[in-house]
Amino acid sequence: MAEPVHEKETTPPIVLDDAKHSHDHSAEEAGRIVQPQSWKYKQLKLGGRRLPFYASPPVQLGIVAIVCFLCPGMFNALTGMGGGGNEDPHAADNANTALYSTFAVIGFFAGTFTNVLGVKLTLSFGGLGYCVYIASFLCYKYTQNFGFCVFAGALLGLCAGLLWCAQGTIMMSYPPEGSKGRYIGWFWMIFNLGAVIGSLVSGPSFPMSSSPV
Repeated sequence: MAEPVHEKETTPPIVLDDAKHSHDHSAEEAGRIVQPQSWKYKQLKLGGRRLPFYASPPVQLGIVAIVCFLCPGMFNALTGMGGGGNEDPHAADNANTALYSTFAVIGFFAGTFTNVLGVKLTLSFGGLGYCVYIASFLCYKYTQNFGFCVFAGALLGLCAGLLWCAQGTIMMSYPPEGSKGRYIGWFWMIFNLGAVIGSLVSGPSFPMSSSPV
């Protein structure tokens, strides 16, 4: 006779009552959610309150907002200075021409790249172009390397198309349906703070003078 087959003991998954632990879901979305046992889903307590876990929509959207705060936000601050912070706007004008020409083309195919590479890799690669773009104007100030500025503008057009596609994917898919407006509002508030804080860097140079920033 065959021996009886015993089922292996498995650790039961964490089951949360969504109606009790989440205030972001609408009534029709409320129910019991089975969450994997991973560090991404562990909730910490601070002052008697449970903090959102790493994989939760508020934390993930906060990460995207900080990325855009540091990258496109600082780009807006640099653009607002005029001429990339230099006296001669010739390099900035040509770099922006290359940027938006590339942006228009890559933006059409950015969705395909995002589907192939994934949101995480696309967002990471998209942020690199802003670093190179800002570095090119710092280099131009001392070396007058015009070609580097134009190349950085074209590279930023490529990266910006990917970054904003990944950002849009996260903003439209992560938040619950009843909370999308609030999360999008939070994102744009944090994102635009990058331009505000970045512009304050040039505050000591006011009133305007003929010297570069």
